[in-house]
Amino acid sequence: IPGVASLAAIDVVVDGQTVLANAAYGVPTAPIALSLGQHQVKAVPAGTAATAGGATVTLRAGDTTRVVVIGSPGALNPVALGDTGATPVPGKGKLRVSHLAANAPDIDVYRTQPDFGTFVTFMDPFPYKATTPFIESTPGNWVIRVTKKGTDEVLAESGPIRVDALWIRTILLLDAPDGGVKITPLGEQ
Repeated sequence: IPGVASLAAIDVVVDGQTVLANAAYGVPTAPIALSLGQHQVKAVPAGTAATAGGATVTLRAGDTTRVVVIGSPGALNPVALGDTGATPVPGKGKLRVSHLAANAPDIDVYRTQPDFGTFVTFMDPFPYKATTPFIESTPGNWVIRVTKKGTDEVLAESGPIRVDALWIRTILLLDAPDGGVKITPLGEQ
């Protein structure tokens, strides 16, 4: 199994201290409260001693930052996905997709949303490590579909993803343990 998906679990280290132990691959964890300012965030295989270093993440008042770990077991790489925390328009929710599936072929990513039931593309091209802008819609269910670039070959498709009024959701495209693409919705805010 390639990449971080081959690890049973990881520990999250912030400023040299383990703040989360045994986090499972592809499963969102509870939020970790940190002070404003710069922090060094790194991930290590579960049970590994905490050490300094890692990716620098800057936290600002009102921002929401999610950190996603990608890479290989020997080179875990935390990626910060920032958000200004801006509230959606009243009566609307918003959703974005981040492509963190390193082993995926070139892909197209489509969505349906409550106010538009036909699949439309998020953005083209959609390269590895790209994140779409937030898309606003009326409350309801979205569906995300990932296809091999330029084809109808479906690599992954989500079930209904709920986005209610004032919710802000991020959807991760990750490497699946079986070598495919895994669609992982993060919780509402």
